[in-house]
Amino acid sequence: MITSRIVGTGSYLPEKILSNHDLESMVETSDEWITDRTGIKQRHIAADDETTTDLAYEASIKAIEAAGISNQDIDLIIVATTTPTRIFPSTASLLQEKLNISGCPAFDLQAVCTGFVYGLTVADKFIKAGGVKNVLVVGAETISRIIDWTDRNTCVLFGDGAGAVILQASDKPGIISTHIHSDGSYNRLLHVPTGPGSALSEDPAVIDMQGNEVFKVAVRTLSSIVDETLEANNLNKSDIDWLIPHQAN
Repeated sequence: MITSRIVGTGSYLPEKILSNHDLESMVETSDEWITDRTGIKQRHIAADDETTTDLAYEASIKAIEAAGISNQDIDLIIVATTTPTRIFPSTASLLQEKLNISGCPAFDLQAVCTGFVYGLTVADKFIKAGGVKNVLVVGAETISRIIDWTDRNTCVLFGDGAGAVILQASDKPGIISTHIHSDGSYNRLLHVPTGPGSALSEDPAVIDMQGNEVFKVAVRTLSSIVDETLEANNLNKSDIDWLIPHQAN
């Protein structure tokens, strides 16, 4: 039976750091207020000439090196991003060029906070179907470019960065199962109210969030999907040694 295993990881953060103290001079907030509510002390911000593709590239070369494979061994590239370098071609295609890879399929996937998990799920299905052997999955964002820096409810949370993994076909134990969902009825709790495909709108292209409501939905959903995942694999909560939940930035 073919399984998929993570055999290499890589990450990249831009050099520029925006601290809580820096934000104190930008919006009505304080280091204490931010830390108490989020645990965040600083976030990284992409340079003016740094693109989402650049961030994805830096994370990717580390993942490829860690996996002990060459760029040419990559059979599929999936980039999960909400802030693509261009509307088209895909950031995955631009990354493909930067990595000097040609021929393999490459596409973007947009699922915002869950993007990397969605990308991992899609890659897992490709491998288990027998179509590919080595998949580069990247989550990369320059979220700072769609932030309202006068809104303390959102600007304190988000930063820029990228993470990448090599998912490889194997006959050894790997990903057991993945479980993804969506509910469009909550779309206005956390959204950017306009986009290139929308009707003419005066709404700014920045993140708008109903923080308290998002928190309630997130906690409830995390609990239910943990139960779903355990049940699907005939496991009990006491069997789990390590749980890594979503981090709110």
